[in-house]
Amino acid sequence: MRHVALFGCPRSGTSWLGQIFNSAPQVQYRYQPLFSYEFKDWFGRHGLDRTSLARFHAALLEARSDFVLQALRPPKLAPSVLVWKEVRYHQWIPELLRQPGLDRLVYLFRRPLDVINSWYLAPREFRAGQDIRCEYLHAPSKNTDPCEYNGLARWKASMAMALAAAKQHGARLQLVSYEQLRVDPLGHAAVLFDSLDLPLGDSTRQFLALSTSLHEEDAYSVLRARRTPIELPADVVQAIEQDAEAEDLLGAAEMAAQSVSV
Repeated sequence: MRHVALFGCPRSGTSWLGQIFNSAPQVQYRYQPLFSYEFKDWFGRHGLDRTSLARFHAALLEARSDFVLQALRPPKLAPSVLVWKEVRYHQWIPELLRQPGLDRLVYLFRRPLDVINSWYLAPREFRAGQDIRCEYLHAPSKNTDPCEYNGLARWKASMAMALAAAKQHGARLQLVSYEQLRVDPLGHAAVLFDSLDLPLGDSTRQFLALSTSLHEEDAYSVLRARRTPIELPADVVQAIEQDAEAEDLLGAAEMAAQSVSV
């Protein structure tokens, strides 16, 4: 069995990409195990080496908690690929890539303006009464643990880490652009699946068609036919758009993702 980790900052579209993987009959999908009670901080407790990673992957296949399994999963009779996704614990990315037991780390990134806007509009994520002007950069109310990656500063830190890891590990870290995936979901999913030797079958095609044609307003839905309008205050939008470091990181990542998909 091959093992794939899917990482991305919160509100970057990882739930959608995770369900794209989940739509394949060959994929056994697990949702944010390191944040679950069942596998909480596994590597912090067990260390991260070849043995602990192998034990982690074996335990994921036997996962029991509803949080990790998720209600949307179809039953898989003979999966050949295990995919697990996280929006936290990005600090483990470099060490994960040093382990031979991880075949691929897929890193999904999205424009920081859209990430912060999506966070701002998610009522269970951005609580009533908070001031986005005090939160958008460092997210002090959200980043109460080093494992959290909310706000522009942590977006930049994660992106810089991912780009550095991509240079060091080559194709073992695959950068995927949410924007490129959104523009051509079938084409980019086909490239991604092909790179993992996964066939893109009817179930995945049907899910892609469904998730891009139906729209639910639920902030956690993967059915998003329409783009979310930017509702951040104008000064916050300006601050994010004029952040030169974020612009450079995004440009480098988009170029790297485009080179993989061509």
